[in-house]
Amino acid sequence: MKIGDNIREIRESEKNLRKEDVANALGITVKAYSNIENNIADITLTRLYELSDIFGVAPEYILNYQEKSTYTNHFNNYEGNQGVNIMYQGCTPEQVKNLQKEINDNINSVKTLKKSVRS
Repeated sequence: MKIGDNIREIRESEKNLRKEDVANALGITVKAYSNIENNIADITLTRLYELSDIFGVAPEYILNYQEKSTYTNHFNNYEGNQGVNIMYQGCTPEQVKNLQKEINDNINSVKTLKKSVRS
């Protein structure tokens, strides 16, 4: 995807803005703005920063925009894990359960080892 495509996707999918709205905010004509989205006109760093301000995102977000993320994050923080945040990327719920069980088993093994060292 080219940067103009990224800009159009963010404007339409996430911000629900019209081309006219963005063009007015930039102080340019709708045709000039359309040239940016259609990858006819290159944008400067200044223009990229202006667009990021209008969209309320970082410039890097515009440059690296993908409609669907390639991974998902699951944060589990509950009383049983003693306040430890555990992050799993791209795991199914079954894999998360297996990882949590493995972590708990390892914690128990460490406790057992600590007891044996103290004895």
